[in-house]
Amino acid sequence: MPSISTQAVELLQQLVRIESINPSASAQGSGEKKVAEFLEAFCRERNLPYEYQEVTDGRSNFFTWVPGQDPTKRVLFISHMDTVPVDNWTVDPFSPEEREGRIYGRGSCDDKGPLAAMLIALSTLGERKPRVTIVLAASVDEEYRKKGARAIAQSGVAYDAAIVGEPTDLELVVAHKGSVRWQVEVEGVPAHSSKPHLGVNAITGMAKVILAIDKSNETLSQRVHPLVGPPTLTVTLIEGGAELATVPPSCRVWIDRRLTPGERPEDALQEVENILEKLRQGADKIKVRSLLPALEDPAPPSAEATKIAAVSAKACAEVAGTGKHVGVPYGTDASQLSLAGIPCVILGPGSIDQAHTTNEFVEIEQLTKAVEIYQKIMLSY
Repeated sequence: MPSISTQAVELLQQLVRIESINPSASAQGSGEKKVAEFLEAFCRERNLPYEYQEVTDGRSNFFTWVPGQDPTKRVLFISHMDTVPVDNWTVDPFSPEEREGRIYGRGSCDDKGPLAAMLIALSTLGERKPRVTIVLAASVDEEYRKKGARAIAQSGVAYDAAIVGEPTDLELVVAHKGSVRWQVEVEGVPAHSSKPHLGVNAITGMAKVILAIDKSNETLSQRVHPLVGPPTLTVTLIEGGAELATVPPSCRVWIDRRLTPGERPEDALQEVENILEKLRQGADKIKVRSLLPALEDPAPPSAEATKIAAVSAKACAEVAGTGKHVGVPYGTDASQLSLAGIPCVILGPGSIDQAHTTNEFVEIEQLTKAVEIYQKIMLSY
């Protein structure tokens, strides 16, 4: 039988060859269906049970599991099947290349590396029966709305803990930021651009809104969370105007507000609303409003004091010399799982610095160590 490392590399290469771009991120994206079908074949070959959970528009989460000695206890291992688009790649992103101890290709670290490591860990347990039932979920839509994780959280199935597979360099992430995103619109009055005084320029008004919003980061920077740092507020997209010779009648921006553990999305929204109200009441009487509802991904509670963090830290230390509790600024499926009261840690091979890039890769050494770490957690919890 091939070594664990060889099995993990071969499985990852097979997964990378399957284009699974999130269709909400690109019209050319095929979604997760072919990955799920591949996982079904993988489980059939190894006599592993499996099932699907339809989430939306024919997109389904995929599950496999190994029963535990205590059937009332479940630990969830979850990695997502979707990837971001492949714009600006100069080589084939779905032809995984092995060189210099790395596997290159779209999804190699985000998130098919963790998924491959979890699958090999589960499928090679052999006769070693875990204490609790180990459920592995391959989720949909993590890169957009996290609908797959939300469906798991709302399924009514209870989990004692979850390990979320993401590229963390095998460090143990026990806290991360959440986000709330929405649009803000400024309404102007159109006029011929040869007589701009007859109109109200929505883009000019929006410029003042953006400066006021950006200035609020000075206040936010003082609220430093010990693990994830301060919250942030960023204008990420802008659109406006009608045509070249018309005073713009409208302008919209998208706002990305990053939440720290303990912050509520509604409070972050209200802080921005207070800024907008001052602009509405100010000398310029800017007609500005938030367009709701917002897209919300709450920051999960810190898992520092949980059993899953302790078990995972021990496994990381024994295999990779890692395991210190850390926090990160990005979000994961833990945002939705935590709403069901599931304690979550985030752990996996690869670096977030390679995720979403045009030279995405994962170190084979980390991939192999991840298999061993995941197995230790599966058998120790």
